[in-house]
Amino acid sequence: MTPAPRGREFFATRTVAEALAGFRPGRRTPAETIPITDALHRIPAAPVSAAQPLPGFARSTVDGYAVRASDTYGVSDGMPGYLDVAGAVRMGAAADVAVGPGTAVAMPTGGMLPPGADAVVMVEYTAQAMSGTIEVVRPVAPGDGVIRADEDAAPGAPIVPAGRPLRPQDLGMLAAAGVTSVTVHARPVVTVFSTGDEVVPPGTAALMPGQVRDATAVALAALVREAGGDPVPGGIVADDPGLLEDALRPALGDSDLIVVSAGSSVGARDETATAVGRLGEPGIWCHGLAIKPGKPTLLAECSGSPAIRGPPSWSSG
Repeated sequence: MTPAPRGREFFATRTVAEALAGFRPGRRTPAETIPITDALHRIPAAPVSAAQPLPGFARSTVDGYAVRASDTYGVSDGMPGYLDVAGAVRMGAAADVAVGPGTAVAMPTGGMLPPGADAVVMVEYTAQAMSGTIEVVRPVAPGDGVIRADEDAAPGAPIVPAGRPLRPQDLGMLAAAGVTSVTVHARPVVTVFSTGDEVVPPGTAALMPGQVRDATAVALAALVREAGGDPVPGGIVADDPGLLEDALRPALGDSDLIVVSAGSSVGARDETATAVGRLGEPGIWCHGLAIKPGKPTLLAECSGSPAIRGPPSWSSG
C-alpha cells in the first residue's frame, strides 16, 4: 500500500479509482466453516471446485423424443419423417432402452438421454401417426434439447470463486455438487465512533442549543450489517485529539475496521487526522477523495487495522 505524500495530509487527495485500487490493507478475518444454509452473502476464503461432472449425465431440456439427429434431416410440415417409438425414459432412472436408426424414445424434461441418441425433438414438433409411430415435422441438430453431462461444470472446475459474496444461485450450485459446508471469512468487526462536541446520544430528550443527536452511528451500523459485518458501537468522542486517540487505540486490536464519523475535517482543528496519525504505521494513506462530498475523507492503516473517517455529510449536523 503506497503511503500518502508527506506534508499536510489534506493535499494527499486521491481519486475514487486510485482509492479502490491502491488502498489495500493487509488485515483479513480468519476462516471458519459453516453450513451452506447459513452462507448467503458470506465471503468464501478459497474457491470451491466440482468433484464430479455436473449434472453428471446427459439429460433432456424439453419434453419430447430422443432421436438420432440425422434421422430428422430434411423433414418439414409438408414432408414429415416417421420414427418407431422404442420405449420411454422414466424420471430418476437410467435409460433402459437405446435409440437405433429410425427409432425414438419418449423423454420427460430432465430425463437421462438414452444410448444412441444425440438430440431431443420437442413434443410440439411431433404427432402420433399410428400406434407406436410418430411423425416429426422439424429437424434437430446434434445437441438440440440436451444438456451434456459436464455442461454445468467439468470435474475440477471452480463453481464458486474466493472473495465474492455467495449468491442464492451459488448456494444452489454447491448443493448440486454435493457440497454441504463452505469455508468463509469470519464477519469483520467494525467499530463505529462518532466525534464532535455537538453530538449527543439519540435518546437525548431535549437538545441544548447547537446540539444534534447521533443519527449517523445508527445508519453506519446498519450499513455494516448490510455489507456482512458486525458493528460495534465505539461511542461519542469530543473534538480533542488526546481523547480520540485514547478511544481509538484500544479498538485497534479488536477491530477489523475502524470507522470515525464526522469530526473536524481540515485545517487547524482536524483532530481526527491528528489522532489517527499517532496510532501506528504505515499511517494515513490519503486525506481527501476527489468527490463531492468527500474531500475530507481519510483512509489509513494503523498497526494492521484499517481506519476510515467519513466526510462531514456523514454527521447528523
